[in-house]
Amino acid sequence: MPSRSTLTAAALGVTQTLAWGSSYYLPAILADPIAAGLGVSKSLFFGFFSASLLLQAALGPTIGKVIDRHGGRSVLMLSNLVLGAGLAGLALAHGPVGLAGAWAVLGIGMALGLYDAGFATLTALYGREARGPITGITLIAGFASTVGWPLSALLNDYFG
Repeated sequence: MPSRSTLTAAALGVTQTLAWGSSYYLPAILADPIAAGLGVSKSLFFGFFSASLLLQAALGPTIGKVIDRHGGRSVLMLSNLVLGAGLAGLALAHGPVGLAGAWAVLGIGMALGLYDAGFATLTALYGREARGPITGITLIAGFASTVGWPLSALLNDYFG
């Protein structure tokens, strides 16, 4: 029977793969069709994406402190809701303001749920023994672009 840390790493590895594939790696496939559909330049699209990464970085220390004080389970669960809201906002955007808002929400979601938060959670749970689960998650989530890019292209071709 797998240990608790192995099961945790497997679950977080799958959720990390989905989170990375639907946020950080999304522009690789969908920047052109989203920018064209909204009538904005790719430069503006990537400018908003870059701003979301800056927001993610700015929020990281605060989210780390929350995880240190209260654990990461609720933070990681919240990240799924926030990332989902950001993706919904991206789908519903009608112009630059909606696009900026969606990327702001996605930046918050990435801060709440990508590697930094996941690794901090594992360290809070397992201390020095977190190395193995962290390695496992990294190996699993390393497939985020391998899964996310073709799936994004397929969904774009099917749904637009």
